[in-house]
Amino acid sequence: MKINIAGGSGIMGKVHKPIFESAGHEVIISGRTSSPTLEEAARISDLTIVSVPISATEVMIKRVAPHCNALMDFTGLKVFPIESMLKYSNENCEVGGLHPLYGEVLGRTIVYCPTKRSGNKCNMIIEAFEKSGLKIKRMDPQSHDMLVGGIAQNARLMLFEAFARLMEKYDIPARELYEISPPPTRILLDLIARQIDKKNDSLYRDMREYNSSTEEITNYLINTLNSPSAEDIPNKIRTLFGESFLKESQNRARLLIGNSKK
Repeated sequence: MKINIAGGSGIMGKVHKPIFESAGHEVIISGRTSSPTLEEAARISDLTIVSVPISATEVMIKRVAPHCNALMDFTGLKVFPIESMLKYSNENCEVGGLHPLYGEVLGRTIVYCPTKRSGNKCNMIIEAFEKSGLKIKRMDPQSHDMLVGGIAQNARLMLFEAFARLMEKYDIPARELYEISPPPTRILLDLIARQIDKKNDSLYRDMREYNSSTEEITNYLINTLNSPSAEDIPNKIRTLFGESFLKESQNRARLLIGNSKK
């Protein structure tokens, strides 16, 4: 199968090109100035994968979809890209959504959101991922955007930002707080520092702006912070984790804390 990665000159293209080639597929990379052009590459390929920033996704899909035999995407959100792919492509064009939950490091998970028009070509992409050792998590687009994009991503960002703004309000330098903090808070500060790398600013902004669950999650967090803390919250959280996973998580936390002391 010939696979076209539209906008694949970045990390996603570099990571996935060898995966598909190892599975026996031919891979071409197309972009704004490529030869073949974006439209030509879509026409001559069996399947096109759109791999561009969130803000450019719909524009790219609208451009290439009419020329595609099968169409997928690597966008970090799934509701609006899938709606766009189904809308702008022909009825006989296969459509499926993908979200790699990794950057340059493989051996992790990729979310697959099949649609009513997913078929053999989409399945061949999934088989290539599985052959490379990736784990496939199947989800519907709405659940993905709420759980993966909304709770696992955006809610975390909001909590990090709230903590940092608390430091700002009381004029506490990060280094000073780090020096007087217990290990768990030091880990939190390190995670905040990692999160605010400038190269991530536009990605995280788009993850909020284009996710339809953002408002609901934001309002819930605000209401929770404004509500009195109930005595049974620790028990509820322990129940949420479950005995086995709670122990696993506590062991990982002990390892992190141990490493932070070195």
